[in-house]
Amino acid sequence: MSLRRRAGWLRSPEMCEQVHEHSAPVRVEGTLPVFNGQQLGHVLPLLPLIALSTLLVFWYLQDVVVAFRTPMLGPRSGLPVSGPLVTVIIPARNEAARIGACLAGLAQQSYRQFEVIVVDDDSSDGTAEVARSFAARLPSLTVRAAGTLPRDWAGKCWACWQGGTHARGEWLLFLDADVVPRRQLIAAIVAHAGERVDLFTAVPLIHLTSLAERLVLPPFIGLISAIYPFERVNDPRSPVAFAIGQCILVRRSVYAALGGHRAVRRSVLEDMDLARIVKQAGYRLEAAAAPDLLEVRMYNGWATLAEGLKKNAVAGYRSGGTRSGLMGLRLGLMAAVPWNMVIASQVLLVTGGDAALAEALALGGILLVTIGAACWGLAIRRRFRVSPLWGALYGFGTAIYFALAAQALRQVRSGRGVQWKGRMFTR
Repeated sequence: MSLRRRAGWLRSPEMCEQVHEHSAPVRVEGTLPVFNGQQLGHVLPLLPLIALSTLLVFWYLQDVVVAFRTPMLGPRSGLPVSGPLVTVIIPARNEAARIGACLAGLAQQSYRQFEVIVVDDDSSDGTAEVARSFAARLPSLTVRAAGTLPRDWAGKCWACWQGGTHARGEWLLFLDADVVPRRQLIAAIVAHAGERVDLFTAVPLIHLTSLAERLVLPPFIGLISAIYPFERVNDPRSPVAFAIGQCILVRRSVYAALGGHRAVRRSVLEDMDLARIVKQAGYRLEAAAAPDLLEVRMYNGWATLAEGLKKNAVAGYRSGGTRSGLMGLRLGLMAAVPWNMVIASQVLLVTGGDAALAEALALGGILLVTIGAACWGLAIRRRFRVSPLWGALYGFGTAIYFALAAQALRQVRSGRGVQWKGRMFTR
């Protein structure tokens, strides 16, 4: 067959129709693929899901980065054994079972230039007697009674203020009675503060012993870390302020100039409010984790954990403002969305819905659950030194914490208030 005849045969209508029916569409290089309406109908519903999943993965990774980038302060060689006088002030209410470990830790300090004032805040369990039993090991120890609580003062603020008014030190170190200071605590924080920091707060290693503590405290501490990132707390240009009452070192002259705990006397979150007024006044504020210098077990089981977190949830929500609400929403989405995706996929399958969408929801949900558990596990290991496998229950713990917070807010709004150590907080 000649080339002319072959060309004519290829151009015949019958052959063109066959080629059109049986050959695949040809994509010209440099052009974008063309989707038909049916293909777009499958893709478009997944776009919001893909966007949300991407955001969640970013947040999971962000939590790991925050945990590993937290400034750390630890023991080291060459720390001073003497220097400016430090007054250690310990407000204590019904802490007979735990204050002994705190005072024993202070008796072993490598830094020797300090005095200790224990302020007994109307305890009924013999706290003052336990404290006085350490007089031989701590010659500079003084135990004082807080006296009658004034009507417009929160109990801890009153006790701290009583200690501050009797202090002689250049630095005031406020410690909770349940913390266990390691040998170089005072030396390390005084050396770190030096001449440039006016208020320094050290976050202790929190021991998680009971099931309730391991479930609920990691998401609670994670939420606090998201609301108050230390890189912003330590930035003088940022308004974000944070301090934890378990360990606050403040320059006495600054404390006096600002009115100390008297300036925050009604506050349940006196540590946070004290940090806020210090930073607002232009003084230098810094925070760091100090797991090798200070340890604490915050609660000893479900009852005290529920009581303490309900009190903190109400005060924290009101103190944190919009940022607190946004970070709470963020944590809620991270915990709830992956499991809701898995549940939604099963509902679609049972009700005869879109099988492709159900498969995408199931796959995406399981993937997010896995990534979230892995990331939270790494953060838990870093912060609490327990197994990262507890990250798998982080979402469940978050739900428990939010339930406690909601219950606390209902109690306050109904006028019943929340209780902590035998005192009622109604606002």
